[in-house]
Amino acid sequence: MTSCAVIGAGPVGTTMALALIRAGFEVSLFEREASLPADPRAATLQPPTLEMLSALGTGAEIIAKGLSAPVFQFRDRASDAVLAEYDYGRLEGETPFPFAVQCEQFKVADTNARAIEATRPGTLRLKTAVTGFEQDADGVTVHVETPESTAETLRVDYLIGCDGGRSLTRKALGIAFEGFTYEERFLVLTTPRDFFERGFRVRNYVLDPVQWCALFKVPHEGPPGLWRIVFPAPSVSSGIDAVSDAYVLAQIRGLDDTLTLADITHRNIYAVNQRVAASFRKGRVFLAGDAAHVNNPLGGLGMNSGIHDAVNLAGKLVAAQADPSRAEALFDAYDVERRGIADRYVQAQTIQNKKRLEAKTPEERKAAADELRATCADPDRHFAWVMNASLIAGLNSLKDQTGSISS
Repeated sequence: MTSCAVIGAGPVGTTMALALIRAGFEVSLFEREASLPADPRAATLQPPTLEMLSALGTGAEIIAKGLSAPVFQFRDRASDAVLAEYDYGRLEGETPFPFAVQCEQFKVADTNARAIEATRPGTLRLKTAVTGFEQDADGVTVHVETPESTAETLRVDYLIGCDGGRSLTRKALGIAFEGFTYEERFLVLTTPRDFFERGFRVRNYVLDPVQWCALFKVPHEGPPGLWRIVFPAPSVSSGIDAVSDAYVLAQIRGLDDTLTLADITHRNIYAVNQRVAASFRKGRVFLAGDAAHVNNPLGGLGMNSGIHDAVNLAGKLVAAQADPSRAEALFDAYDVERRGIADRYVQAQTIQNKKRLEAKTPEERKAAADELRATCADPDRHFAWVMNASLIAGLNSLKDQTGSISS
């Protein structure tokens, strides 16, 4: 039986472990924290991701926990005009799930983790940190430490680092994380205010040269749910306190002048990167999810792409088990395929999404608005847009090249 160790029990790590268990592998899933990460940052699940999770047996439960988002909207902040509304319903026939779902990432991880433990109890090891590893031609020796400071060593065939943007796995492999960090930061505010009353959809993007924003609803603990708003925030070097009452109030008043600080239930700020690892593997050790690529959240692509990494790699590992002579070619293909998707689709789209929202000059703003209106109005361009935005186009490009996204 092929054995694998997976580091990190977020949505990508739990998908990776569940896919391997379903394939009959022996799996150890390590999470250094005492409970599953509760970071609610990512929340959008695209149609092909719903297909993959459904194939693993958790999709229906995750969809039931989320909010269906069949359309997404672009608006102009100054005029409050709707510039374009893109409809995933045009994907009918391309996918059994012609809609996105808003479901916080910790709920995805929790649903997967419970399926893992129901299938093979003891797979998930909380409060257990991977402190190092060595690999050779035959396998990987993994060193872990338990809460009692007890050191353990285990031998596995493969190690997969799903341990986030600051991945110790990637650093231990000496793999460069190529790209850049935005000078500005992102401010995330949460409010129970109902934006449906103003005609917003579940997912929305608002254009403005200074105060652009992304606005989307999440289910939270159940009806009626909460709204999250992402604003740009000045760099640390600006000296501006971007989580201060004054700065927060200026942002929300620009979006809706009836909002007050009492309407804001949570505020957070974070740095944003656009980076892709120089390689997604070295020998028998692999990277997936944020350990391999990070991007701004505009478009809801990061978590999805990470889950796609996991499913693709699981397929490669299964195929290698069936025919060991193909292992190197399969693992090289994982690196080429998934780095290609990260560069050509995820990085390209998220960078362009930000540029579109923050268009500065009147000419740039008009061009962005005209492009949105024209693309939305043309059936063929509308279809191409949602194929790209949902990541189906990227996955289809792999099918065209290899005949399969997972083998």
